[in-house]
Amino acid sequence: MKNTEKDLILAIKNGDTNAFKSLFFKYSEKLCIWSFNITNNYSVAEDIVQDFFIWYWLNKQNLNFNPSFLSYAYRAVYNSSLNYLRDSSKYIHDCELIIKDIVEETTYHEDDTEELKKSMVKAIDELPERCKKIFVMATIEKKKYTEVANQLGISVNTVKVQVSKAYRILREKICMILF
Repeated sequence: MKNTEKDLILAIKNGDTNAFKSLFFKYSEKLCIWSFNITNNYSVAEDIVQDFFIWYWLNKQNLNFNPSFLSYAYRAVYNSSLNYLRDSSKYIHDCELIIKDIVEETTYHEDDTEELKKSMVKAIDELPERCKKIFVMATIEKKKYTEVANQLGISVNTVKVQVSKAYRILREKICMILF
């Protein structure tokens, strides 16, 4: 089997999924560690690396790597990791708005607000991966359900069910915190 990076890249350009898998398994762990060192969140790091490889597969015909695929991958993952850090403050702000929506009808002491924010961010991070991804896209990123469905290759009904599930889980967790 072809093992050099150059051979793998050429095979991938020709649509060889086995070569793509080989390249992924060869570099994904290194790239995840690289991203984790920046984001300090391994789940986020895995998502960033996976998104990079998906992007690469979709754009394989148009890419040339100088000096190498790995250096290109490191730079792309580095930039995505920095973007995550930049956007995470926006993410926390948006979580605060979601908290407000969820606890709107609930009475709680004002001193609990900061703890509630932290708990909400943690609760969102603890959602099942698929549910979290859909929830974040639909609520935090404010994408339409049809857009989320198209991007993820799922039905609009699945998006609705997953967002509803996420809100149910988050409400339960908030009620446990507040009462």
